[in-house]
Amino acid sequence: MRYPLLLFFTICLLSLASGQKTPQKELIDSGILKAKLGDFKEAINDFTKAIQLDSGEAEPYYNRGLVRSDQQDYRGAISDFTMVISLRPLSAETYYLRGFAKDNLKDYMGAIYDYNKAISLKMDFPEAYHNMGLAKYDLGDYREAQNDFSRALQYRPDFTEAFYNRGLCRFYLNDFEGAVGDYNEAIKRDTTQMDYYASRGVAKAASGKYENALIDFSIAISLSPDNLHPRLNKALAFLYLKRYAQALEEYDQILRLFPGEPEAFVNRGVAKQYLEDKQGACDDWKRASELGSEKAKTFLLKFCE
Repeated sequence: MRYPLLLFFTICLLSLASGQKTPQKELIDSGILKAKLGDFKEAINDFTKAIQLDSGEAEPYYNRGLVRSDQQDYRGAISDFTMVISLRPLSAETYYLRGFAKDNLKDYMGAIYDYNKAISLKMDFPEAYHNMGLAKYDLGDYREAQNDFSRALQYRPDFTEAFYNRGLCRFYLNDFEGAVGDYNEAIKRDTTQMDYYASRGVAKAASGKYENALIDFSIAISLSPDNLHPRLNKALAFLYLKRYAQALEEYDQILRLFPGEPEAFVNRGVAKQYLEDKQGACDDWKRASELGSEKAKTFLLKFCE
């Protein structure tokens, strides 16, 4: 399973001008204050006015880029950060921020370029390694992504998200034991994340440890009762353990919460088949087939008249 992984930076507006308060600096300070108060539109207006006064200063572009990125105007943010880079080409943070904006536009190669530039200017930049790993993950390069998360941990040993994301990479590289180890480290540092327990449960199940996986899925459900995936995985673990009555109970509960979920109908039908309720199984597979399940259609042809 795949979850949103990008690190969302907290807006940290900078006013780097010093000395006497010029009209441009007053506008920058005004924009920063408005952004902190949540008036983002007027903050952008102030930074724009500051740029009109002197387009050769990096600070208003930088701050406008931060606000635009925070407001998910990533194309505008990229334009601003590009201007900052042209004026201050040794700013590692600006390359990182531009890479983050490109990441959100799914320009993963462009993001990797910027993260690499940031790292070349600031070697001990764990967030840049981490986000570069995320971009490579999205490109399906799990081994290189794993290496980037390891580098992030080298410079920031308590980087919880890096442990979790490296665990995802190890899972997709079929290193289930290594994945569980990384999820353990993430959970040690943050016990509130449903994703961490759900992913550890999947890794345990993939290595055949279904009983242990059930514990993780139960914790994940307690943390996020409205999330479908840990419920489906818990029910599936019961099926693999041949505990069909318990699997049936889980699928009944899922279908009360998610009445149009085809996978639940398919697998509830499997549980009923093993419990010798052929008619019930066929009814479930018929409903799943109506919802578009090809697997259910196969079961109907094979087991039902």
